Amino acid sequence: MSSKTKCWLWMLLVILSETSATSTLKMFDNSEGMTKTLLLALIVVLYCICLAYATWSGTGILMVSTLGILFYGQHPDTAAIIGMVIIASGIIIMNLFSKMGSEEAEETPVTNLDKKIAN
Repeated sequence: MSSKTKCWLWMLLVILSETSATSTLKMFDNSEGMTKTLLLALIVVLYCICLAYATWSGTGILMVSTLGILFYGQHPDTAAIIGMVIIASGIIIMNLFSKMGSEEAEETPVTNLDKKIAN
């Protein structure tokens, strides 16, 4: 299994952990604990922090909102629906097109400038 696949599996575990903890807060009136924080820390070590946190938090928001609709009878208004569509679009765009955290992105403009100055 590739390291990228492992990262995605850990990301899925973090998202499911956060979603289940957050969605049951209303049911049990309890705190979330440290599980999702520790899992996120592991992902940050294995994956780019910017993409990991954006995907984790954005997907968590979408899943908790959906669970609120399904299980608690909450009804989002137009602004909430537009916001959720923007969040979903942002997650997709960042993960498909962003080079943050990749080897290609490791070479920053400052590094390029240093090379020009050295020549």
